[in-house]
Amino acid sequence: MYESFFAFKEKPFSLTPNPRFLFLSKTHNEVYAHLIYGIEHRTGFVEVTGEVGTGKTTILRTLLSHLDEDRYRVAFIFNPKLTAFELLRNINREFGVADDGLSNPDLIHSLNEFLLAENRAGRTPILVIDEAQNLSGEVLEQIRLLSNLETEEDKLIQVILVGQPELRNHLNDHSLRQLNQRIAVRYHLRPLNGEETSSYILNRLKIAGRPDTNVFSSGALKKIFKYSGGVPRRINLICDRALLTAYTEDRGIVSASDVRQAVAELEGMGEGSAGGPLPWKATLLAAMVCLVILAGFLALEPFDKSATSTPPVNLKPSPSSLPTQPTSRPVEPSVGQPDSLVASFNALFSLWKAPLLDGLSSSAGLDIDRELSARGFELVRLAGGFDDLRKYDVPILIPLSEEQGGGYLAVLGQDSPDNWRVVPAYNGRDILSSARLNALGMRMAMVPWIDFAEIGNVAAPGTSGENVRRLQFLLGLAGCVDVPTNGRYDSRSINCVKSFQRDHGLVVDGLVGPRTLILIYQVAGAYDMPRLS
Repeated sequence: MYESFFAFKEKPFSLTPNPRFLFLSKTHNEVYAHLIYGIEHRTGFVEVTGEVGTGKTTILRTLLSHLDEDRYRVAFIFNPKLTAFELLRNINREFGVADDGLSNPDLIHSLNEFLLAENRAGRTPILVIDEAQNLSGEVLEQIRLLSNLETEEDKLIQVILVGQPELRNHLNDHSLRQLNQRIAVRYHLRPLNGEETSSYILNRLKIAGRPDTNVFSSGALKKIFKYSGGVPRRINLICDRALLTAYTEDRGIVSASDVRQAVAELEGMGEGSAGGPLPWKATLLAAMVCLVILAGFLALEPFDKSATSTPPVNLKPSPSSLPTQPTSRPVEPSVGQPDSLVASFNALFSLWKAPLLDGLSSSAGLDIDRELSARGFELVRLAGGFDDLRKYDVPILIPLSEEQGGGYLAVLGQDSPDNWRVVPAYNGRDILSSARLNALGMRMAMVPWIDFAEIGNVAAPGTSGENVRRLQFLLGLAGCVDVPTNGRYDSRSINCVKSFQRDHGLVVDGLVGPRTLILIYQVAGAYDMPRLS
């Protein structure tokens, strides 16, 4: 109705999943990378979860549409409310295999013959099950048995389970522990943040034919994020109705009041209601409050401790899973005072959502190594000036010389392209330029960080173990497509490390020390780590 009025070539906010309108936020890019990795490396099982409307199905459709048909065969199960027998029949039918067997063994035999033939032809069959939270225990056990279809070298079928967060709880049931342990890659798709919500809207407007994107006011964009919670489906609902509201008022720009009216109509509280109240109205405010309180507990954990057959596993809790302490923060002293150590570390712990050094008014008697260890951190020392250290993209702690007043200075993040937030204040300033930080003449900085996957230093060729396998996984996410996942630090793995080091301005020695490992974690993006920029 409003398309011609706003000069759209098509409706920009249709609820139908359309790969053309795909918007890849940080988390969408990450889930896409995890799916690609699981498929290409035949990890067996991949689990993707997310709330209703976060874009799971769109991501899947986009991925599958880009797979090489000469290398992959796909079976897509949309209706998971099936018996084990019905599931097998549907899988066979999707792959074009005989489905007229009278028993489970008949169907499995036909499927196995098909999978072996595909393997000999160099193709990977992929089974995708959407809405997997609705699968019964019996059906999930049948899916687990499919993983027994393998050769001595390869899994014959790659299974991708996609569902709402309830799927995670379902798989944690003791009766399904064998299946849970076989899931190599997990990812929980989170809603968009405020900036991503605006970018998502502008991206859809451009695709729909408005290159200028001057359709929603800044106030309208803020309101859309507030009412949608960053969930793409809700964003689409609100934007579509807000455009209609502005159209009926003959306004070419959607205002914040248009958004408020649209939400009221969608919730059945205003005139022109259609479709009744949204199911999320009653819980939206509470959810937003909870998100604020529990933000630290909901950070990305793409892998699970129980996944032992294939990497990686999160053997150490992320700092975001550590309990936070809702207590008052110590008063931040000036640089040069002994308490600057407490203030600096508390500022860094806050970024990692780790417990603060609460109640300490002085660093006297402070055992920082013990405090770091208690929070799962290790302290890495990196040599170089500020420009050298920026490439690691991680908050740092700078010990200052006596000439600079002594004490410590935490560089927390970017305030503007060439200015950085610091704690404590330095000469009365809590924002310092790159030039000023370089002028400090630092030779070394300290980085509190967490080796989530417990990889450690990997140096000697021929080293083997699960830590090497997890390293290989992260290298794959960081862009090394040729890295194996055999758990051996062989020549191919070393060459991947050297290539990574060369691309990121590191010493090219093939040794995975702290510098290389920190950058691999940052580039891979598999864990929720604070960034400097």
